[in-house]
Amino acid sequence: MAGASLIPPGETLAGIGRAVTAVPIRHPLNRRWWIAFAGAMALLAVFAVALFWLLFEGVGVWGNNNAVVWALDIASYDWWIGAACGSLLVSATLLLLGAEWRGAINRVAETVALLCTCAAGLYPIIHLGRPWYFYWNLPYPNTFSLWPQFRSALVWDAVDIVSFLVVCVSLWYVGLLPDLAALRDRAFTEAMRQREARALTRGLAMMRARTYGLLASGWRGSAAHWQLWLQGYRTIALLGVMLVVCVQTGASVMFAGSVMPGWHDTILPVTFLVNAVFSGVGLTGAIVVLIRAVYGLDGLVTERHLGLLARLLLGLGCASLYCYATEFFSTALHGDPYERGVLARRVTGEHAAAFWTVLACLLLPAQVFWSARARRAPLAVAGVGILVAVGAYADHVMVLLVTLGQNFLPAAHEPFRETVWGIATFAGSVGLFLVLLLLFLRYLPAVSITETRRLALAAGARTGRETASDRPEPDPEAMEPGTPLWGISARFATEAELAAAAQAVASLTAARNGGDVHLDGHGPVPMPRVTRALGLEGRTIRPYALGGALLGGLGFYGMCVYASAYHYVFLIGGRPRFSWPSFVVPSFAFAMMSGVVAIHLALLVLNRLPRLNHPAFNIPGFLRASEDRFFLSVQAQGEGFEVERIERRLAGLPAGAGRPLEIRRIPR
Repeated sequence: MAGASLIPPGETLAGIGRAVTAVPIRHPLNRRWWIAFAGAMALLAVFAVALFWLLFEGVGVWGNNNAVVWALDIASYDWWIGAACGSLLVSATLLLLGAEWRGAINRVAETVALLCTCAAGLYPIIHLGRPWYFYWNLPYPNTFSLWPQFRSALVWDAVDIVSFLVVCVSLWYVGLLPDLAALRDRAFTEAMRQREARALTRGLAMMRARTYGLLASGWRGSAAHWQLWLQGYRTIALLGVMLVVCVQTGASVMFAGSVMPGWHDTILPVTFLVNAVFSGVGLTGAIVVLIRAVYGLDGLVTERHLGLLARLLLGLGCASLYCYATEFFSTALHGDPYERGVLARRVTGEHAAAFWTVLACLLLPAQVFWSARARRAPLAVAGVGILVAVGAYADHVMVLLVTLGQNFLPAAHEPFRETVWGIATFAGSVGLFLVLLLLFLRYLPAVSITETRRLALAAGARTGRETASDRPEPDPEAMEPGTPLWGISARFATEAELAAAAQAVASLTAARNGGDVHLDGHGPVPMPRVTRALGLEGRTIRPYALGGALLGGLGFYGMCVYASAYHYVFLIGGRPRFSWPSFVVPSFAFAMMSGVVAIHLALLVLNRLPRLNHPAFNIPGFLRASEDRFFLSVQAQGEGFEVERIERRLAGLPAGAGRPLEIRRIPR
């Protein structure tokens, strides 16, 4: 089978769920986690001290001067946002391409993208010097009727980082939503066990289960939920890919808009995008190997996963090497003297260490993966990933410092010297990333349970062994007399049996009851056959994405035009009143954010979430709907509900072709 080498033989859906949820529920390696967390908190304390001194003395503590107005601060911002773009692009691309092995990678990649964006988002704020006035960058009615300068690259950065953060949060949360439900049910089972044992931590266990329940927003694995979830997840991924391209190519447009040599090569947008993806994959690969080794997830993150990551790093390494070679030869053969001077200073100048770090860490290490043995070595994947991240940071430093340190005026030449406060600020941002990453590893599933289960089913995995609770009840009328009836539930071992039963009941109710019942299926994975049996395949969420993106993009573009060309005209250097190209980049980023927000809201509203208390949760054994069992719910919606007829129809289905393991009547 396609996924046979990615899933160990004999693996079950329940086993996958238990292996992943055991980390946040049981907290293995608790002492080691606290040691790592203490180290990360120490770095975060360094960040707090650096920020205090920055606000006390001003941004001059970073060593910036009149010539090098951007230094480690913008290099750090570009590095963080580049790693975020790369991680998001990897996860989204694997999702859109339907890569079978993405389950062990996409959750870490999405988390890395989100946390890198959080670290990057701090730099534009603290770079203001007076961050408590950050809202001056926002278009809001103010006393002086002033607007932000929408032609400024600084405003582009503000719009880009907010849009990127919204997209990252939405992609991360939507992908995590079904796993949160699995974690909720596992935590509730653990809380009940501790309550029966009268354990000292039973109160904490129940609070944890309730917290996961709130985060899961009442997700119950409904076929309708899964159908829109798949569409929403993939559409958000598509918008995220478009935003990544916009952010990285937009950065090269900002550089090209200046007169500085070395920033105008036409391959620069491709170089920025390739290096961003390269650093994101490197960071993701290193963290995946770390999680695999520390938590013993060798069965879910296999050697084939590592091999595929290594091949991806090798391909990106070759692409990055090609981009650098093209820029080098283009500048050497056809560039003007100023661009050649920049190239010479990169190799032999004051900051030549950055160039040689790029060569030693970014361009060469990935070539080791031409060896099949290296591709199977976890330490090689982790080591190359870390080296790539270091090399990518050196690349940002090289591009900024070498170019800005010497411009066309000899009187403006002023060398830049790194200061301890600039280094401490970056180290502190790394501490923030590590603190958030450790909290994620402790309290949330690090591997996508849903995607791994889908791969396991494709590889022929079993749903789980039959237990005593799966045996049919002899008396389906176990409710108290006079209790209002909500409907009927039936439990199945596979999606195929659920789909057959749903088709049979749908045919029966269509002929007898009309609209007196509502059918729904519930399971631990997306159920396309059940969706077709219930007639839900026509539902779509894509028009909301398109409408939200168009309204947001056109609205922001109209605001830029109104503010800059009519209400607050501020022309410099003969720029035309209607300089529309300046408004494209932020408008496109805002459009992607608006489309994602529309999808997220539509996903919740159309699925009627959050709904923390639903009658389906009263179905006996319903917790296994997030583990390894499938349920059919037949909800009564009128007086003509023929409960006995539906029960007889379900019980009369052939074994293995729709006959339930159990039939129950569910009270309201």
